Amino acid sequence: MLVMWRNMIECYTEIRINNVEFRNLIKSHKYEEYILNIINKSCEIFGGKTFKIVLSQSHGESDFVDNNGIKYDAKLLFTTKQGQLIGDKKNDISDWIKSMIEERGEFAKSIEESNVEETKLYKIIKERIESLEEDENGILFIPFPIVNDVEGSIFLQFATDFLQAIYDRLKAKKIIKRRRIYFIYPGMEPHVYVLRCGNGRREYIRSPELQDFITFSTDIDT
Repeated sequence: MLVMWRNMIECYTEIRINNVEFRNLIKSHKYEEYILNIINKSCEIFGGKTFKIVLSQSHGESDFVDNNGIKYDAKLLFTTKQGQLIGDKKNDISDWIKSMIEERGEFAKSIEESNVEETKLYKIIKERIESLEEDENGILFIPFPIVNDVEGSIFLQFATDFLQAIYDRLKAKKIIKRRRIYFIYPGMEPHVYVLRCGNGRREYIRSPELQDFITFSTDIDT
């Protein structure tokens, strides 16, 4: 399935998605293997660390552990309804994409009205962080370009984006505590995923392995 939309900075984003394979990726939790691949490719944010999947998770164990024994849990940034839209075989996933585009568009209004806490994404991230154990760090994965992000952009050096505004509010409200929170989402270049710390530091990692499920590319309107 092919979907295109015009986003907030005068550019077009194209999504190509294999409905069946993408649905299976999410439902089977196989996405954890791809998250592991991305964080093990990190040379900057996780430089020097090696991660492995915790094989036994029958008692709520973390998803990953690094070579220092530090625990990390992966969380999808979907609402229950969004998960149902993906899981329903009668749905071609277009409704999920529409839902994500609407969620993405909440940022401008939230900044204008100073109510980021009322956005769907804030509530999802808050819930996921609060579900972490005190000694777990969070890796929050969203297979959708929820913010505009491209390596080397001068604009991004100064912009407060959706994720940063949410993280800063959660930190101010002491919800994050001593945990380290990381985000992974698609960048604006094909096959590039952004690995990002809560403080905004970014690393751009090529992950063509996900192209069999979903791909994104963005063209700036000149």
